[in-house]
Amino acid sequence: MVNITGDPLFQSAVLPLFVSVAALLVLRRFGWYWGGLAVVLGFYAAVYLIRGFDFFPLRSTNKIVLSGLAAVALGLLFDALAIKRHLKPLLFVLAAAVVVWLIWPRFKRLDGWELYLTVLGCGFYGGWLAVLSVSLQSRTVRADSAVMALSLGTGFSALLAATALYGQLALAIAAAVGGKWLLTLLGRGGVSGLSMLLPMLLLCALLGVGAVVYAKLPWYNLALFASIPLLAQIALPLWPRWLEAMVVTALCLLPASIAIYLTWQAAGGLPY
Repeated sequence: MVNITGDPLFQSAVLPLFVSVAALLVLRRFGWYWGGLAVVLGFYAAVYLIRGFDFFPLRSTNKIVLSGLAAVALGLLFDALAIKRHLKPLLFVLAAAVVVWLIWPRFKRLDGWELYLTVLGCGFYGGWLAVLSVSLQSRTVRADSAVMALSLGTGFSALLAATALYGQLALAIAAAVGGKWLLTLLGRGGVSGLSMLLPMLLLCALLGVGAVVYAKLPWYNLALFASIPLLAQIALPLWPRWLEAMVVTALCLLPASIAIYLTWQAAGGLPY
């Protein structure tokens, strides 16, 4: 008998999609930003099957999973208190610090300009995505499309860069957000809020940076990924929700697809 829970496709696609949709149908009835937590539940259900919840010792993947949980708590706090003043600078600094914490063990192998560029570039990428989570906070269609495209690009690129675990985790985000995106087309997606956006964008940032520093993901892919939340905010005519979601998703998938192609070229094909 086949153990379906050990199947990577089930772990990274089927389970997070199913959990996200089921949780959203329940949580959206309570209003506020609770619906956004459905994506979090879908992702961490996948985490449980993929690697479990053993957090120590604090290796890179453990840091990523723990950082996501901390970002969920912060997102809920900021949503509850409706904090606006100085929120973007605060999130930038916090996200940049988390990224630097993730890649800290590599610093002893770097020196000079290579060290400075790694710290500044990777830290800026994490802070940039955290800041854009605030810009997308009240724009559900745009938020879902941006996170889905970013996680798809990060996931497939990570797989090609020879880091299957990071790829699986990023694709689990895509599946969980994809469930919410589908319900958003039907007007049942609920509001995203920072409780969803902050952890999901931070996780994408950490997985992308981790794939650059610890695997073979080309650094310039991060620049392409950084453009995705900006493309999600392009002004469009007043279209039906489903058409807006389709167009925004197509725009966001463009840099993600380019990044996947460039990684394919750099890796010379599938590494497995």
